Amino acid sequence: MNLAQLLNSEINRTQDELGDSITQSGQRATGRTIASLRNESAPELARLYGPAHIGALEEGAGPAKNPKAKPSRAMVADIEAWLQARGSDASPWAVAMSIVRRGTRLYRNQDPRFSKPTGTLRSVIEASRSRLRESLNAEVRRSLRSELFPDLTSTSAY
Repeated sequence: MNLAQLLNSEINRTQDELGDSITQSGQRATGRTIASLRNESAPELARLYGPAHIGALEEGAGPAKNPKAKPSRAMVADIEAWLQARGSDASPWAVAMSIVRRGTRLYRNQDPRFSKPTGTLRSVIEASRSRLRESLNAEVRRSLRSELFPDLTSTSAY
């Protein structure tokens, strides 16, 4: 397997595992975060992209820096969709204002489902890095053996 294939395979696997991790942790509501994950790979590069808020799955979202800030219409609309998916009848505006003023419950360590960090992202990324390291090491060893010692790979001394 060449480097491009290895990177492409690993970035696709990581994307799938990240979606599974979000679902298994109970942090999936509308599915839009998982749907917005995308990747790109080139012969010597692989990248996984997600929405700007994906980090909030790990540590929560802190309050706004400006104490007079108000939530945007887009934030309220996103929270409304999230509340509907969760079956909650809470006010999207009130939830948005609470997040803007105090941060999310996860950020404040008040979410009974999670400790901070949740591991939703970190565990997947660490596992991917480990697999990639092992695969790259194996590929380099294989490549060096075949290029430096071509006779050893084509015939056996035993």
